[in-house]
Amino acid sequence: MKSSKYTILISTLCLMAVFSSGCGDPGVWQEPFPERLTVSVVDSIGIEMGDSCYVLGAIADAEVSPSGTILVLDQSARLIREFSSDGIHLSNMSRSGSGPGELLSPFEMSVMPDGMIMILDLGKTAVVALSEQGESLYDLTEWGLTTPLSLSPLTENRMAAWKLKFDMVDSEPLIVIQPSLFSVEDETPLLTFYSDTLMDLDLEAVTASFDGLMSSTVMTSDGVNRICYCRKSTSTYEILCWDTEGTDLFSASLSIPPVEKTEQEILDETEYTRMQFAALGANALPEGFAPDPFYMLVENIGIDSSGNLWVQRGTEEKPVFDIFDSAGVHIASAEFPQAGRYWQFSITPNGCLAWNNDPLSGVQKVYMIELPVINI
Repeated sequence: MKSSKYTILISTLCLMAVFSSGCGDPGVWQEPFPERLTVSVVDSIGIEMGDSCYVLGAIADAEVSPSGTILVLDQSARLIREFSSDGIHLSNMSRSGSGPGELLSPFEMSVMPDGMIMILDLGKTAVVALSEQGESLYDLTEWGLTTPLSLSPLTENRMAAWKLKFDMVDSEPLIVIQPSLFSVEDETPLLTFYSDTLMDLDLEAVTASFDGLMSSTVMTSDGVNRICYCRKSTSTYEILCWDTEGTDLFSASLSIPPVEKTEQEILDETEYTRMQFAALGANALPEGFAPDPFYMLVENIGIDSSGNLWVQRGTEEKPVFDIFDSAGVHIASAEFPQAGRYWQFSITPNGCLAWNNDPLSGVQKVYMIELPVINI
């Protein structure tokens, strides 16, 4: 943690930035850092046709490993493609199937500090563990009704993730979102950080996005002992942070105003979702599907090699990040140079990647990106 003197200094600078950015209505949102830093694209992996090792079918997730290799979880091919740090194909890991170490419907991936790969497979209702070389270690399958989501690596063979719990209160359905600490070899939580509840569940609202409840919450870690959690909302911007003992470290928040989608943006999102369901073999959208009329204020979060928390806004046409230091102080904002609502980012202590789930060219690529230096 930073010293209290440092926190007071940075907080003062942040307030100065707000007041110096304009003298208008104090109730109107003012950008704390109107001069945004730039996230740079260094190189990319992926081609439309040719060598099949470089043709990426559908990117579910991508991570930089502790050794510096790039791992791409290909949902359509049901395997992991491993590349060197400069984009040379090295190997394929796992394969399609329901056996140990095989993949049916991989959804996300996490790489532990020792190189072990943890894959959430919704088709198997399992977390599949592979060695650094891609060998099958074990499948964790005893999760009950729901598997954990947002797998976040920690030291000592532990990971953080959130899990859904269902209950009833006064004959009303209750969903409890529980960010928890797990051993990588056991489905029983070692510690629950927080219980976040959704009362009076509107089941039709669950279909308001392609991933429904699975996309309602994001988590990340510093790979050692710090965990951050955010329940995505169209009205609240708040990230909670704990250590592995469950101690509250900070709450990072901004008063960003809600942003309403245009009619065309709603039509575009509906078509995008229809295509996503079609890729999974569905003939139509779920009954009652309708995109939320407002954008989520927070889209995703990650922690870089300096321990800074990067919060991707969901309200901007170009990806914009608010950057908080390890004490939860907003120290800068940054922008990715390419527009698009479907950009995904993997910002971890090992390295940073980006990909577009709906590229204009129709060709999916993984981009190696470089974060800007933050001078404070």
